[in-house]
Amino acid sequence: MPRHHQPQRTCIGCRQVFGKDEVVRIVAGPTGAVIDYREKLPGRAAYVCPRLDCIQKALSRENLSRALQGRTAAPDADAFVGQLAASITEKIRSLLTMAVKAGSLAAGASAVDDALQKGRVEMLIFASDVSEGTRGKLCSGSSLPSRQATLFTRDEMGQMVGRELVGVVGILEKGFADAVGNEVERLKGLLNKHL
Repeated sequence: MPRHHQPQRTCIGCRQVFGKDEVVRIVAGPTGAVIDYREKLPGRAAYVCPRLDCIQKALSRENLSRALQGRTAAPDADAFVGQLAASITEKIRSLLTMAVKAGSLAAGASAVDDALQKGRVEMLIFASDVSEGTRGKLCSGSSLPSRQATLFTRDEMGQMVGRELVGVVGILEKGFADAVGNEVERLKGLLNKHL
């Protein structure tokens, strides 16, 4: 099967070349530089790796202004990182909501435990406030997926799946797990911490 050409983009922070889906698009908006996370906004764009060090380099020098041909000033790095983290988190929420609608998500400890025993779980996501008992019970099995993350609160996860409180979800479909896993890795690189 022929390989499809993937567009390449250069990060304005580290000057390395990446696939278009590995970098974040920034465009010049009427009030300054805007993160175009869904790549829908018109206009000339600059690209940056979703890593804190690259963002700081890109925004500390005149790299952004030069890449956008002087159309905008660089935003505050902390505000930019906060906006990007919010965009990534919203994308993860959206993916999890789609997985629920597609029937590709097991929600709650008992449903996840059943799916784990059947070997159907591609990725686990624990709530940040899940009890150690629940985490320990699920993590004691031998069929754990290699991809795991700790995101959101039980209340936030419950809202995504249409229930009150949910401490853990298991993604059952590889495509959703890959997409969520990629976004989690972006968030880890951006925040420089383990999730």
